[in-house]
Amino acid sequence: MSEIRYDLLHDEYILIAPERLHRPIPEASATLPEPRICPFCPGHEELTPQEIFAIRQDGRWQTRVIPNLYKAVQIETPYDSSCDGINERWGGYGAHEILVDTPLHDATLASMSTQEIFWWLKTIQERVEDLAKDPKLVGIDIFKNYGLKAGATQPHPHTQIIALPILSKHQKRAFDHAWRYYQEHGRSLHQDIATFESQRERALYETTHFFTFAPYASSFPFETILLAKEHATIAGMKETLLQELATHIHKLFVALQAELGQFDYNLLFYLPPLNQNFENAHFFGQKERIFRFFVRVTPRIYTLAGFELLTHSAINPVQPELAAKLLRRYYEAGS
Repeated sequence: MSEIRYDLLHDEYILIAPERLHRPIPEASATLPEPRICPFCPGHEELTPQEIFAIRQDGRWQTRVIPNLYKAVQIETPYDSSCDGINERWGGYGAHEILVDTPLHDATLASMSTQEIFWWLKTIQERVEDLAKDPKLVGIDIFKNYGLKAGATQPHPHTQIIALPILSKHQKRAFDHAWRYYQEHGRSLHQDIATFESQRERALYETTHFFTFAPYASSFPFETILLAKEHATIAGMKETLLQELATHIHKLFVALQAELGQFDYNLLFYLPPLNQNFENAHFFGQKERIFRFFVRVTPRIYTLAGFELLTHSAINPVQPELAAKLLRRYYEAGS
């Protein structure tokens, strides 16, 4: 059974998940090996756990959500806590789901249409709204690992969704930072960043509700942020806005692929807590004022090493201004 343990030395929560030990780990190589039979491809649905949600068009599924076969946490685990001396632990309660992004095995976010990306975003929205109905779930982590360097073990395009009864300490510090900024300035931290960066050389693309840019202190070469200018979360957003966000994502990945070729990356959704608990009560009711959700894309061109692990800082050899200049060429060519 999984457990959530508190790391007293580093002030962080750690998932101990023995079930993950059995997932297939690719041998060291330049690319992910192709499975003999892909369980995420159409026609192989019987190879996956029972479907949780799907979007279908003309009788064919466009996205599917299934429980992760190698769960880090699971709803069936009792939600309890205990102490072992100075150490604390909780049962590994939570949800761990796989979103199969598309039926096309070789698709990328650059090759997918904006409609296909919209279906992917709509599925994410549906799962966030559904998981929020469980009052015990607090943190929501949504991410894509693409390629070996990014930690992927399955080549078919997919996204992971993990909902936990806690916020990580790192996430809590980020929300506390946004809360303090609002208290000091009376404005959202993210609103101020969008307003300032939209006039700078790191800007890539801006529409009514979203803004894409290379962050000033990028941790990764060609790191980019897609920032919602008005909305704290993806839940409840109108479909027209999801279409607008899909356009931002498509344009960004067309530009990144044109500049970098096929590249490994992590794509991360930064969302507010699903529900209130004792750790987030001071800002939860103000999340619409203090927070704007964003998507972070971190190309994995270089490997993280000792300095990054030791300091939680980064060494980035590519200036964000240069990265933005190179990427803007493709935005301008496609406009």
